[in-house]
This record gives sequence, structure tokens and C-alpha cells, in this order.
Amino acid sequence: MKERLSRRPVTVFFIVYTLLFVLFVRFAGFLLPPVLALLICAVMKPLYDYLKVRFRFQSVFAATSLTLLVFAAFLAAVGFILFIAIRQAIGLLDKYGYLVAGQLRSGELFSGLRDSLISGDLLNTASAVAAALFQAVPLAITFVVITFALTVYLLHHIRDICARLLDRAGEEYAPVTEKILRSAYTMVQRFIRSYLILYLLTFGEALFIFSVTGVEYPFAFAFVTAVADILPVLGPGTVYVPLGIVFILQKNYISGITLLIFFVITVILRQILEPRIVSDSVKVHPLAVLAAIYCSVVSMDIWVLFYGVSVLMAYRVLDTAGVFDKTG
Repeated sequence: MKERLSRRPVTVFFIVYTLLFVLFVRFAGFLLPPVLALLICAVMKPLYDYLKVRFRFQSVFAATSLTLLVFAAFLAAVGFILFIAIRQAIGLLDKYGYLVAGQLRSGELFSGLRDSLISGDLLNTASAVAAALFQAVPLAITFVVITFALTVYLLHHIRDICARLLDRAGEEYAPVTEKILRSAYTMVQRFIRSYLILYLLTFGEALFIFSVTGVEYPFAFAFVTAVADILPVLGPGTVYVPLGIVFILQKNYISGITLLIFFVITVILRQILEPRIVSDSVKVHPLAVLAAIYCSVVSMDIWVLFYGVSVLMAYRVLDTAGVFDKTG
């Protein structure tokens, strides 16, 4: 087995993986539900096994209840963010409503709307937004339902799926296939756990900073900051920078400048910690992870980061299983 695989150069792996990743990005809308379901399954599998063994839950009940818990937590987080955003928008409108009233009295707003109506730009924009909303709502519901069903199915049948893969591999390929599955499962768990640690650190830092600078609702804003940390390039800056600017406009220069300084410190710490923590989870050199992060920032594309980290993980999984062993 090793003799056959050892003749395949590592270059072939990178070429094939790159082509597969390009296809995945091209059809991401179709492939995201099974990929997300597989990731959720990898994270929840230990708890699923614990419920079955410790409390003797039926397989279907354990899989369904855990999936409901995950999706309920996610939807609650999204609802919480929307609630805070709307509440803060209303608060800002109450505080700076006089500016809107001034615009209404000036007549410039109505003249602009009149010109937009005459040119048709406003109607075209409104119809485009309405069409996008009508399309997005059922699409989002369908996406959630499909991902939920796939997650329940995978949790319930993951052992059978792995057993069938080993049977299909045959006696010659079964050992290395089992090593690949075990290594991939462990590495994905470590990778997700490492990013959860990073987001918890971001939440803790933000909670401390907002409490010190006197930001209203520090817990809520810290939670929004941790969620915004998932966004490429901008990250926590989507919360830190606007709050700092608002404080400066309110002539609270100390709090505003402090927020901006802490934002810069947070970015620097993140660039130091992320390569180290992620590299420990995928067992590769931190410079390789740092290069993937740098290329993602320069290209302004989150897919570059996903490609860089995922190709390193895939290579590490195959290398751990002995696929690239030249001594076989």
C-alpha cells in the first residue's frame, strides 16, 4: 500500500486539492449545507456518544436533541444581535434625531427623492431590494432545514458511513483509510476548538475594554464584537472604530482614543496568537498559517484563508496516515 502511494508526488496532491477547492468555491451554495453539517457533527460527536452511553438515549433522539440545541443557540445569537442593533439604532435616532429633523425641514431630502422618482432610480432600487428579500427569506429557511436534517442524519449514521468506507477500501487500503479518517476527525475538532478559544479571548478583551471606557451595554457589544471577529479583514474593527468615532464626536476624547488604541492592540495580539494557536491544532509551522492569513488580508478574500489553512490540514492528515511516506 505505501509503496503505491509513495510514488505519487506531493505536487499532485496540491494540484488536485486546488482544483477541488476551486470547484467547491464555485458551487459553495450547493455544498455548504453538507459541509456545515459535517463540521457540526465532528464537534458534537463526543457529546452525542456521551448521551448514548451515560443516559442511554436512543440514537435518533440524541442526534435530534443535540442538533436542536446547536441551531437554537445559533438562532438565539442572531436574534440577540438583531435586537441589540435595532435597540442601539433607536437610541442613536433619539439622540441625533434633531439632525434628521433638520434635513426634513431643509427640503433637500424631498428634492432628492423627487429627482430619484423622476429618474426611476429609487423605484429600481426598491424593487431590487424587495426581490432580494423575497428570495433570501425562503432560501435561508431552506438552507437551515437542509443543514439541520443532514446534521441529524450524520450524527445518527456516522459510524455506519465510516464502516462502509472501510469496507469499500478493502483489506489493502482499509488501514490507511482508517488512519486518514481518525486523523481528519481529530484535527477538525482541534481546529474548531482553537478558533473557539480565539473568539472567547476576543469576547473577554472586548468586555474589559468596553467596561473600562464606559460603553453602554458592554456585554452586548462584546458579544457582537466576538461575532464580528468572524468577518474577514474588518473583524472587531466593525465595532471598535464606530464606537471610538462616536465618542470623539461627543467630545469624549479619552474614551474614543482609548477604544482606537485598544483596537490596534487587539489586532496586533490577534496576528500573534492566531498563527500560534491554529498551527498547534493543525501541527504545521506558524509561518505557514501567518502566510495564509496575510494573503487573505491582502486579497480581501476569506476563501484564501480557508484554502491556505484547509490545504495544510489535508496535507497533515495524509502525511500522518503515511500516505506521503517515502520509506514504504
